[in-house]
Amino acid sequence: MRKKYRNQKQKAALLFGCLFLSLTGCSSASSAAKDGQKQPEGQTEIGTVMTANAPQEFILLDNKDVLAADGLFYAAWGAGNPVPYENSEGETIDLYNAQLYLLASEEKSEKDAEKSRQAWLASAEGKYKIQTTDTITCNSQSYTLITYDCIGEDTPYDHGVSALGVCGANAVCAELTCTKDYDGNLTALLKDFLNNCQYIQQN
Repeated sequence: MRKKYRNQKQKAALLFGCLFLSLTGCSSASSAAKDGQKQPEGQTEIGTVMTANAPQEFILLDNKDVLAADGLFYAAWGAGNPVPYENSEGETIDLYNAQLYLLASEEKSEKDAEKSRQAWLASAEGKYKIQTTDTITCNSQSYTLITYDCIGEDTPYDHGVSALGVCGANAVCAELTCTKDYDGNLTALLKDFLNNCQYIQQN
């Protein structure tokens, strides 16, 4: 039963990771954001894995326990003035100049968490044109950092940066992508974001 659960969990993580990295959703804003009201400032809880503080210019768009039964948690933030955009599914959504995504996966072991991290990294390498790969440390946590061009026909974004790491039995992927006219330093913004993330210690 444990092996069956692990296989199902890995499939779910890979599936959601691919959806997360594809950017086809371009998460629409919550009702408060759509009304022009910023979400309350402070930490955002990402399931039972971690808390996060987004950079000052970003507002919280979504925070869901999408596949909580499988230990997958997701949040998204946007920066800039949103404009209507029709995604690949024919839905009109709010497109922000920059969008920050965070995916966290609770696994049974550190080995399983590393498998999820490797699967997400392989998905990114297949979806984007990778420019650089590096290892960084933010708030004492190590991540693989990749910068890339967004080359898919179904994404409105031009380029981005992602950080993928493992903390204990948790796999984490943070991704920041932007349109061509966004002039923010993505790598600096993502590092600042990760330096303000706190992992919840499990007993």
